[in-house]
Amino acid sequence: MDKQQLLVSVIIVNWNGEHFLKDCLDSLFENTYKNIEVLFVDNASTDGSVSFVKKYYPSIQIIQNRENLGYAEGHEEAIHRSKGSLVMLLSTDTIMSSRVTETLVHAINRKKTIGVVMPKLLIMKPGKKLIDSIGAYILPTGMTYHIGREKNADDPRYNKPMEVYTIKGACALFRRSVLNKTGLFDKDYFAYFEETDLCHRIWLAGYRVMYDPSSYVYHKGAGASGEMVRSFIQFHSFKNRICTFIKNFSMKYLIRILPVTLIFYQGVFLYHLFVGDRSVAWAVQRAIWWNIVHIRQTLNKRQRIQAAIRTVSDDLFWENITRPVRLSYYYFMIKGLAHYTD
Repeated sequence: MDKQQLLVSVIIVNWNGEHFLKDCLDSLFENTYKNIEVLFVDNASTDGSVSFVKKYYPSIQIIQNRENLGYAEGHEEAIHRSKGSLVMLLSTDTIMSSRVTETLVHAINRKKTIGVVMPKLLIMKPGKKLIDSIGAYILPTGMTYHIGREKNADDPRYNKPMEVYTIKGACALFRRSVLNKTGLFDKDYFAYFEETDLCHRIWLAGYRVMYDPSSYVYHKGAGASGEMVRSFIQFHSFKNRICTFIKNFSMKYLIRILPVTLIFYQGVFLYHLFVGDRSVAWAVQRAIWWNIVHIRQTLNKRQRIQAAIRTVSDDLFWENITRPVRLSYYYFMIKGLAHYTD
């Protein structure tokens, strides 16, 4: 092992993901970069995940929670316990190519202004090489534009490094010194949009959020949330999106984006009501109501973020994290982005 290699702390949060663990962990330990420590956080699984890790991967540090703390809080203790100057988040439903850790370390060390970097995530479909995620831009509606989603992974447009609004948390490498400045995940985010909220704060702190195409990771998707119903997903993703905007945007951008987001959500509500999916429709309204009830708490967080974390104006990075799309994009968000042309 190269003595100059920085220690990378790999954090894996698990909930009933035993059936994913062998492929995920084998691919991690077979990576060319060897100076790693692995912390495995189990959120009260009932499927034998902990026993499996103890038996076959004794070097892994295990943190067992008595209840499912969710994605955000599940990561917090492990990150605090870890020692590496670089912190990798890795989902259980991933399989890494052999040089992922090495290439991400190289990418994040190109410039000290890079706070986090993600590899190319591919959809786990035999015989196909399609993009799951290479990050996302933010749209004027407050929705996210998933760059290259379901497109050919070899398309030259997606084979160059780029700045993005947010990474996808299935696999990403963070600089610990940046996390010390921005704070970790918001504990009120049980699931969904946690990494976007954190990436927004990374931009506010004057750092960059990057995609690097030099390596790839296969991602099944819904590894920990496959058993969760759509209304649960929509409630938490919409709730957290609104909260993220209130906390992080300057007043100039908040006034511009939040009303459009809320109007868009009413359209989502009416659509699902029209097609008879009432549970999802009401999840949208519950997400808005949650933010009304907790507005004082959110404004307190906003005050801390704007005073202690923000070092740059939104104007300085807005053009790097947004792009225009055709109206048809919103239709294909429902029908499938494979048919949307960038």
